[in-house]
Amino acid sequence: MSKIDSPTADGTVQAPTDTHWERLPEADPIRIRDPLAEVLGTVPAGEPFVLTFGDVVKAAGHACPAVAGAYRSTQLALERLYPDTLPVRSEIEVTVGGSPGDSGLGPMANVVRHITGAADETGFAGFGGFGGREKLLTFGEVDAAGRAFRFERTDVDSAVVVSFDPSATGADSEGGGPPMRMLSKLVAGDADEAEAATFRDQWHDRVQGILDAPPGDGPFTIEDTA
Repeated sequence: MSKIDSPTADGTVQAPTDTHWERLPEADPIRIRDPLAEVLGTVPAGEPFVLTFGDVVKAAGHACPAVAGAYRSTQLALERLYPDTLPVRSEIEVTVGGSPGDSGLGPMANVVRHITGAADETGFAGFGGFGGREKLLTFGEVDAAGRAFRFERTDVDSAVVVSFDPSATGADSEGGGPPMRMLSKLVAGDADEAEAATFRDQWHDRVQGILDAPPGDGPFTIEDTA
């Protein structure tokens, strides 16, 4: 029996219904409609999927500044593009500024894809095109500093560029973040309990700061574009 399984009153084994988080930074959820899910009866018509930071952490396998930066970038973009209505999957095209091999950019693109549904050529083609999301996410040039993402609504003429500057988050103890040399020690199993606890607190404080950051102040900038 797995340590996470637990017997019920009748002796059967039931898996837990939720992840046992040790640390999970807080963030407002992102609500987004998926028309195909509505047609197939997964959710009622007009009702959104509710995606949390915990959802993308499960997909990524960890919480880190890159995952938080991608989540917050997407959140800011959708709030700007859809001020009065819910965002809609299959109607959002994303350009990731750079190439998949750039440090951290591939995992960040995966977070954007997880939320918006926008995918590369491996994405779902849709039923006769309906609900399709393939080739809605590409890597290319985006005219902005840092980790830049261009989000475009394909149903109307509206687009924004969100830029995330990781250096503004504090990459070391002098900048307000954890000393990164400790991470190698932690991975090697050489850190004691006090060192591990201190590093993890500082790490997740840094992630929380990214999730709380407003646009135009700190690591994020957002601009409307044609």
